[in-house]
Amino acid sequence: MLNKLLRPNVRGLTPYDSGPSAGIKLDANENPFPWPEKALAEIAEATAAAPGFNRYPDGAATELRAELGERLDLRREQVLVGNGADELIAVVLQTFGGPAQALLVQPPTFSMYGVLAAVTDTPLIEVPLQAEGQELDPDGIRRACRENLVSVIIVCNPNNPTGALFPRPLLADLLTSCGALVVVDEAYGEFAGPETSMMPYIGKYQNLLVMKTFSKAYGMAGLRLGYICGTAEAIALLNRVRQTYNVNVFTQRAGRAALRHSAAFAEQIAALRAETEKLYLGLRALPGLKVWPTRANFVLFQPRNAVAWGEALRQRGIAVRVFARLPVLGPCLRVSAGRPEETALFLRAAAELSAQGEPFQQTNAD
Repeated sequence: MLNKLLRPNVRGLTPYDSGPSAGIKLDANENPFPWPEKALAEIAEATAAAPGFNRYPDGAATELRAELGERLDLRREQVLVGNGADELIAVVLQTFGGPAQALLVQPPTFSMYGVLAAVTDTPLIEVPLQAEGQELDPDGIRRACRENLVSVIIVCNPNNPTGALFPRPLLADLLTSCGALVVVDEAYGEFAGPETSMMPYIGKYQNLLVMKTFSKAYGMAGLRLGYICGTAEAIALLNRVRQTYNVNVFTQRAGRAALRHSAAFAEQIAALRAETEKLYLGLRALPGLKVWPTRANFVLFQPRNAVAWGEALRQRGIAVRVFARLPVLGPCLRVSAGRPEETALFLRAAAELSAQGEPFQQTNAD
């Protein structure tokens, strides 16, 4: 009976499943290092003195947005925070999407863009990446915008799951040539470096939004905190749709502490960059694998039988992300940077599996 009452755009959706985990968790692009002790002590002390859990949080997240704005050289009114970046993607589509206005993405990319487009009844237009997932197709994007009413373009930069980094001048060209709101998702931007960010372009383009998260570099995946930046006008429009108390008291407090201890997180980011390089070079050295270069904290690679590899790694207590059929690329695996000992264990297991396998055969699955 209930299925008959479902909204049509929800009927075909499958709930997001992160899959079973394992002892060594290298499947979710998280920061595996513990929080800096001084940051933890600061939060613990503040919570013990005045928990504030019996009152609603500051719905505007005033202090957190002010500190973010100061750090980013923006006004508080140019920053909006959310319960993870996923909520902010939904807010963008609830504000600028809908049945008559399409979202354009470039597969293979973050799967939640498509899921949230379906949830918000926003048509999805896909312009696949070129050069085996390493380059945008600007001509294809511009053509799609001319032929369709595209209101929002989301570009994940660096891209998940390929790790590709797209040049800023190309993104700036899309801002002027497509007539759409361009959301640059920089969830992994800290690993690529500040010189790759579109944040300095916010003052130049009214149709630019830059989205970031505390889940990756700042090790707050379990607390869910994301933020999006743009002109004060754009943020005010998004704020019409945002849930009133969308970021809880503890998460707001943790976000502020993370910013104050950013130097400690910078050390962790440097360590994760080094581990990512070890993963990339280690996998490149193995026969029978295709490995993509990366500017994020993960490496995408393709053995001959990705699904079997994923299961074999799971049996060894190592969780990686298994893509049974990525657009453009076919079956692939994505491994996140972990601690040095986890990198060593993973590469040892990968070497064993590679030695058992047959020569690599490219699989193209559109």
